[in-house]
Amino acid sequence: MSLNIRIRVVDKKGSVFEGFADFCEIPTEAGIEGVLPGHINFISNLIEGKIKYKTGETVNEINIVGGGFVEISGDCVNVMINF
Repeated sequence: MSLNIRIRVVDKKGSVFEGFADFCEIPTEAGIEGVLPGHINFISNLIEGKIKYKTGETVNEINIVGGGFVEISGDCVNVMINF
């Protein structure tokens, strides 16, 4: 099992963010989904909010305005944002 998760965020124009993090939070229809390495496979619709991801002591955010969906598979988080 990896110690990091790989996060890929894309929209209609292409890549918004791609990198590694220790932890992330995704705003889904069921609530805020916290993701650590080894998370179960998961697919959900996104709601308006912020993706938060932490690397070391730094917390970064990506705004989600128009929804989308997230797929978590293995240690990868793939996010498609609608505008």
